[in-house]
Amino acid sequence: MRVRAVSINPLDGKLRRGEARLLSGTKFPKTPGLDFAGVVEQVGEGVSGFKVGDDVFGGLGSFKVGYLSERISVPARVVARMPASLDYVGAAAIAVVGLAAQTAVNVARIKAGDHVLIHGASGGLGPYAIQLAKSVGAHVTAVSGTDGVTLVRELGADTVIDYRREAITASGKTFDAVLDLSTRLPFGEAHVLLKPRGVYVDFEPGPAKLASAAILNRFRSRQHRLVITQSTTAALEALGRQVDSGALRPGPTRVFALSEYRRAFEVAEQGGLVGKVVIQLG
Repeated sequence: MRVRAVSINPLDGKLRRGEARLLSGTKFPKTPGLDFAGVVEQVGEGVSGFKVGDDVFGGLGSFKVGYLSERISVPARVVARMPASLDYVGAAAIAVVGLAAQTAVNVARIKAGDHVLIHGASGGLGPYAIQLAKSVGAHVTAVSGTDGVTLVRELGADTVIDYRREAITASGKTFDAVLDLSTRLPFGEAHVLLKPRGVYVDFEPGPAKLASAAILNRFRSRQHRLVITQSTTAALEALGRQVDSGALRPGPTRVFALSEYRRAFEVAEQGGLVGKVVIQLG
């Protein structure tokens, strides 16, 4: 496959720095890039549904081998045809975050009337989480830095908290679900923000957290659940249909050329970014 664009996700930095070796393995250097968009140049034996020249997007095939290369070989099961309404940059930016947001809404069992707090709402994943929570009828409180306040309001957040100006706990409100997209609000701190039987959604799964949650959730009313995202053709196609229908608006992107990859990672990892960083390869 000829790669046209690859996006940078928070996990890319951890894989690159060797902070997630249980996922990525111990062999370095690593090629980053968890999602991509490009053009099919060759179809493997026995593969159906794709042909040479198809514009496709996908991701999360393996944490051991990334997609930031001019050409890649990728399993057909993690690829789908690109949404017709998106270019390569837009398509590369949506796979991981779009699927993660869908998983989070399902994991938290968000439903009409629920009050949901989304912490880190203006980053790469937040715009999708806001829209998907609103689509099922939830009341969304979005926590963002000053630069992201306008975006999260435009996306439908009912209440917006600028964390630089107001403490999250200042209102005294509690929520049916807390989605910590920033990974800076641990369960121990988020506990006071949850209603009895509320759900805290964690986007940094690891063996210790998984084991702890599985055991302790049996003995507490407030639940700690983790998002484990899987990419499949069917899930990507569903995501693409939502985008093409206008039901899901893509978040903003900041685009860098491949020659600027070092700067791209610096921007993506410095924190406070509104939207996602995408590296364009051609």
